Amino acid sequence: MTWFDIYTEFLKNFEKISQLQQDYIRNLERINQLYDESIKRIERVNDIYNKFIDSYEKMATSYEQQFDNIQRMSQKWYDALSKNSTKMKGSGSKAKG
Repeated sequence: MTWFDIYTEFLKNFEKISQLQQDYIRNLERINQLYDESIKRIERVNDIYNKFIDSYEKMATSYEQQFDNIQRMSQKWYDALSKNSTKMKGSGSKAKG
């Protein structure tokens, strides 16, 4: 093998190494791009989850308010019916007496 053949082989190997490095850099750039996309998707999922939590909290607050309203209404009905019941018992005993 002559010096020229060795040099030619060296250049071929050097070109292969250079190509491998370029491929490696392209792959790293693609990985970085995919990583950025995944971060954006995770942020989007997080935003959607936060909106879900907010609406769940609003719904829970609404249910609590509705429950309080029903309790107050039930208490008013109970009070009203208790007064009527007391009046009826009282008026019934007066009628008998």
